[in-house]
Amino acid sequence: MKGYRLLTRAAVPAAMAYLLYRSRKQPAYRNFWGERFGFAEYPPPKPCPRVWVHAVSVGETNAAKPLVAAMLRAWPEADFLITHMTPTGRDAGRRIVSLAPERISQCYLPYDTPGAMERFFRETKPSLGVVMETEIWPTMMEEAERWGTPMVLANARESQKSLDQALRVPDLMIPAARRFTAILAQSETDAGHFAKLGAERIVVAGSLKFDIQPDPGQAKVAAAWRDALGRPVLLLASSREGEEALFLEALREKRSLFPEKTLFLVVPRHPQRFGSVRKLIENSGFRTQSRSELRGPGWVAPDTEVLLGDSMGEMTLYCALSDAALMGGSFLNYGCQNLIEPCASGVPVVVGPSTFNFSEVAANALRAGAAQQAKDFPGALGIAARWLTPGGGLEGLSRNALRFAGSYTGATRRNMEILEKIWRKEPLGPFQTY
Repeated sequence: MKGYRLLTRAAVPAAMAYLLYRSRKQPAYRNFWGERFGFAEYPPPKPCPRVWVHAVSVGETNAAKPLVAAMLRAWPEADFLITHMTPTGRDAGRRIVSLAPERISQCYLPYDTPGAMERFFRETKPSLGVVMETEIWPTMMEEAERWGTPMVLANARESQKSLDQALRVPDLMIPAARRFTAILAQSETDAGHFAKLGAERIVVAGSLKFDIQPDPGQAKVAAAWRDALGRPVLLLASSREGEEALFLEALREKRSLFPEKTLFLVVPRHPQRFGSVRKLIENSGFRTQSRSELRGPGWVAPDTEVLLGDSMGEMTLYCALSDAALMGGSFLNYGCQNLIEPCASGVPVVVGPSTFNFSEVAANALRAGAAQQAKDFPGALGIAARWLTPGGGLEGLSRNALRFAGSYTGATRRNMEILEKIWRKEPLGPFQTY
């Protein structure tokens, strides 16, 4: 641990250089530097217990929203602090703050250096820490123990790749994992991986991401858009770098398979890439528009072939506008994005070969008839073209998608059962062995 502390101190200049580099494309990385390195004042607690929730970026923050809402209802005596590591996560967190702005504060979590972490705990004084998904930082966990803060890893997931990396430094990661009061794993596979990492108190609670309900306001807008457009829509959802180019190349080859006037909707995962993806679409020869240009469905030109989804927080709109989806992150080695999100809007999904982040979910979706798998974009477009052709079985696939998404509910309740016991300082009871 002493060597790790020295290493993190020495890495501070490199972290500063990294933030400056990222800020060239995303200037928001230059904001709130003091919070990242322990130089700023952190939001002080009110004279009541404080719940600290750490959600790194957009995905973790969106998953945290139903859990934070449940904790707000359950613990009216508490105030809340939400921390992030990325500007997009912080932006997404503002929607959580809006749930109860008088009770919720926001800041960045500092990097895992001894001085910064010590100051964070000293100034924020959390009564309970809830860390989302994968963040296991040795200094953070050591400071939490020193300050008597029970820590819970919620919506926890651990891929085989992450486990292998962690086990390369067992003297650091095993003690850190053991310091969690409870780990609320997404799946049996995740629970087994955490057990191999030395964690001792593990519960399979399911994925909070699957408890996110489609936004009813956005769904209503999407229905009006669908009526006005009168065109089939194929969504490339949450695409990652390199995937759009492959998709557009395959689309030039497979475009004739689709019904006339099919609209192809491309929604990149990261907002800093919106501009470069727009140029890529234009350079590929497709007539395109961007969501940011539109004020309503009538603004989509009849000859537009590709619509770029360049807005944040509107995934329900994009999913509900679509007839079928190709799942980003699965066609290159990114491990897939959350395919349950389109399914929750009744949109069947084609996944590519890379699904390691959602392997169990993807396998269940395939078995449920809510998804099919392709080895590449040409194959995926072939499947989607058959679905969108009259008589392609799209109606039945949509029902399968809704039924499949409906089977993934209850994670918020199961997470809260354990969190309630910790909050009330009640015995947690026996844990299953993995």
